[in-house]
Amino acid sequence: MRTLLRRKKIELELLNKNFEGAEEALAENSLLAYNTDRAHLIMQKAAKLSQDHLAAHLSSIVTQAIQAVIRKPYEFVCEFVERRGSTEADLYLLRGGDRFEILGGTGGGLADVISFSLKVAYLLLSNVDKVLIIDEVSRHINSPEQRERFAEVLKRLSSEFEIQLILNTTIPEILAVADSVIELQQVGDVSKIKKIT
Repeated sequence: MRTLLRRKKIELELLNKNFEGAEEALAENSLLAYNTDRAHLIMQKAAKLSQDHLAAHLSSIVTQAIQAVIRKPYEFVCEFVERRGSTEADLYLLRGGDRFEILGGTGGGLADVISFSLKVAYLLLSNVDKVLIIDEVSRHINSPEQRERFAEVLKRLSSEFEIQLILNTTIPEILAVADSVIELQQVGDVSKIKKIT
């Protein structure tokens, strides 16, 4: 019976040591979980601040381009929202407190300016070569005055931010501000250079 009692006592001591070890491991895991949750919250706050900064930057760049070319009091808004477990960007216009979809009744010229401005903003905010190739950059801008202002915006942005713009266009106002113009001629199924100025 003594032997059995000693064995049970040894088993009890081992169980107590294992229990103490388990308590310590539980405390360490609880601390790790707490720190992980805090780190996750900090990362979420940092991401939100970055998104807010990016949204303000994009909104400012595009709004300035709209006002320089279209000269109507539209404000471009980029808003990052959480949907379906991921972050999405809502892009829309405000005018007099009313919200407008970019392609919904505001005119194609405005959409051309917004599209171009977003491409320039992307180049400025990213770490890529500053080369932009665009086909018919302003095909929906009908007013000659707006086309002239848009051409000036193209020229100014290209110069100020050292962006190489390669544009396919027949718009005279844009051709007038180009550093060089390559005129192509289609011969059969092949495009050939007709003239370089």
